[in-house]
Amino acid sequence: MCRLWHSGAAKAPRAAALTAIVLAGAAAALMAVASTADRLAAGVGTGVSRLQMWRDALQLWTEEAWLGHGGDTWRNIFRAIQSSPYVGGEVHNGLLDLALDTGIIGIVLVAGWFLLTLRSIFHFAPQLMPSVLIFGLHGAMDFDWSFTLFWMLFIWLGAWATALKTETEGVQRSGVTVKYTPVRSKSGSKLRSKSRSLFLRYLSTQSHPSAVPMRSFFHIFQRVTARLIRVSTVMIILFWIGGTVWLTSRYAVAEVQYRQAMSEPDGTPAQKVHLMAALQSNPNRPDIVISLARTLPGREAESLLLNSLSHSPMHPQIYIELGRLAAQFDEGQQAEEYFEQAIALNRYDGIGQSAALYWMEQVARREWKAGYRDQARQTAAAGVQMYERYQLLAEEVEAGNVRNDRRFVLEEHALGYGENLRRLASASSPPFTPELTKRRP
Repeated sequence: MCRLWHSGAAKAPRAAALTAIVLAGAAAALMAVASTADRLAAGVGTGVSRLQMWRDALQLWTEEAWLGHGGDTWRNIFRAIQSSPYVGGEVHNGLLDLALDTGIIGIVLVAGWFLLTLRSIFHFAPQLMPSVLIFGLHGAMDFDWSFTLFWMLFIWLGAWATALKTETEGVQRSGVTVKYTPVRSKSGSKLRSKSRSLFLRYLSTQSHPSAVPMRSFFHIFQRVTARLIRVSTVMIILFWIGGTVWLTSRYAVAEVQYRQAMSEPDGTPAQKVHLMAALQSNPNRPDIVISLARTLPGREAESLLLNSLSHSPMHPQIYIELGRLAAQFDEGQQAEEYFEQAIALNRYDGIGQSAALYWMEQVARREWKAGYRDQARQTAAAGVQMYERYQLLAEEVEAGNVRNDRRFVLEEHALGYGENLRRLASASSPPFTPELTKRRP
């Protein structure tokens, strides 16, 4: 009877934990269903918008499925591959974002870590499973596993399970009683026999001297390895904290210098000094590079922008600036290449496309005035093609009834730029009439 009572008492906590898991899972599933229905019921609401993002992200992921594209893939590339003009600096799915950055290999490693953590929680801390289910199911529909807080909570639950396991093992070890028989003074023969056995064991070790050095070697190796692990861990943590503080301080200095530069009048030496200081602190910011380039002479600005492509190769505004400089240098073909690259990286940017058409018209007019009429017609024809693609894309967005978070439309002045480019492309005599636009976007 006592044995049956103990077995029933041991099974009671596990049964209660399983019941709690089922109830928590049901509650979390109901919340997930309600959240999903609410998001998808709005037609072109959040749910459908995210489905468009995920579809574009999956298509991008298939291009580099195994190793991924590298860090911050979605934030740097989504404007070039998005199927509609949504605003989405985040893909709103942590696992999909991880797949874009690290590929299948990264997903496999994270999945293995997840499974080991869940196994540890289920075996050693089943009372934590309801919390895991709530975080997991809620995160799948709301946070989408894309916030750092979710990962920190999951790590915390795994560490909690490990701590409970260690505590349980310590209690079990402390509860075991070690039985021994004390040596009494009356049993002198037993004492002598024990001393004799210890002496013989000592002699056996002396007869095989290699055993002691080998045992000492492994002991020293274990101590050195443990010390190296501790030192390496401390060094990594210190390097991480120190590097973070150093990099953050540089970024903060760059932000202060940039704001100070923007408060100065345009083109003044004071503004240039602040921009150069900001660039030295953070050469990875395209807005600082572009602002500084506008204060420099043409070729120096071009060199600065080209060098910045090593830090920001996917930033469309840098190519817009390079196209503007090429147009000012009367290099129509080079300007066309830069503008085409900028549009390919951000095709739902109406202001950028309108600016590209303006500068294509300007460079075509300059080439015509310089006497290079054939070259001017070619430049204008390339501008007409850019305008027609822009116009068609704007019509598709308007007719498609898709979510237009970026307010992508055919800009008002783009109509005039396109018409003037058509005249330049088909003209046999100087087409410079007063109605040609002089407005700069």
